[in-house]
Amino acid sequence: MGICNVRICRDTLLWPFIFPYFMNSCCRNVVSFSDGVVDKSTGIPYFYLTTLDPTARNALKDHRSSLTISEYPLGTCGNADPENPVCAKITLTGKLVLLDANSKETKFAQTALFTKHPEMKGWPKSHNFRIFKLKIENIFMINWFGGPKPLTVAQYLKYKI
Repeated sequence: MGICNVRICRDTLLWPFIFPYFMNSCCRNVVSFSDGVVDKSTGIPYFYLTTLDPTARNALKDHRSSLTISEYPLGTCGNADPENPVCAKITLTGKLVLLDANSKETKFAQTALFTKHPEMKGWPKSHNFRIFKLKIENIFMINWFGGPKPLTVAQYLKYKI
């Protein structure tokens, strides 16, 4: 699976894992995300999170996070085990940061999130959901035997679907 297919995988899957690090410990959480509206993919994952959940709460103290997405849920791995290298997976590592509520980027991210996950619009206001993004610093991708494939952040973000 090349960059193209990894980006399609990222755009298609709705619930990857995010791993926020906090005080030398790690917790995992399944999250919904979006990187843009249909036909306007940016490659930058955005999240709608509440501090009632440890993902956002920890990210406000320690921004280090990683997001892992697998091709397996697409059903394109055949009979291969999800860990099999022919079943592509990508991990984006970087900083999970809270966006300024009044920025243009936040408005874009909110539209992207609510378009992909419409029920988010109705989530309780009292839970203080906020928009975060993963500032990607590093990429680890496996899509065949032979170890991880070199992929820079610039290459990843440059690709258009």
